[in-house]
Amino acid sequence: MNESLLARRYAKALLAYAEELGEADLLYPVMRHLGRTLRHASRESEVVDNPTLSEELRGRFVEALAGVEPVPESLRRFVRLVFDHNREYLFGPMALAYLQLYRQSRGIVVAEVRCAHPLSQEAKGKIERLIAAHKQGKVELEVKVESQLVGGFVVTVDGKRLDASVAGELERIRQHLSERNRSIV
Repeated sequence: MNESLLARRYAKALLAYAEELGEADLLYPVMRHLGRTLRHASRESEVVDNPTLSEELRGRFVEALAGVEPVPESLRRFVRLVFDHNREYLFGPMALAYLQLYRQSRGIVVAEVRCAHPLSQEAKGKIERLIAAHKQGKVELEVKVESQLVGGFVVTVDGKRLDASVAGELERIRQHLSERNRSIV
């Protein structure tokens, strides 16, 4: 079976169970952390996938990676279920699928802002308000500082990108000059 489909099914079941227990909101930041930590080929995912370690030990390791005390009951039972069905290699994709399903159910829009320098809280607020005005729902802003942009920023929302960076403008000028030079020759 397709791994992403399987991960989504498990995530859907976890979300439904967490909703039933009233833990869905509590589980959201935990799954965001697990999704980042258990990405493909990370050291942590290698420990979780290691068959030479006992399932109990690996399960406790996943719970410890969650970074919350006490571990929500829905997550504790989910970890047990995943290990019982030998699907531990899908923890990272399951966590990411959970985030996607949770965001859909709550109307959360994720926007990524890449900028050359750290943004002030005021700038973050303005960007969130601008995006919220165009996208109905709550905006979750992920800011990444990338010095190679030189100045400005790049905003990505729903696969659409607005490049207002100096590096982007320089690339557009380079392409324009290349095209002009080709037409001259």
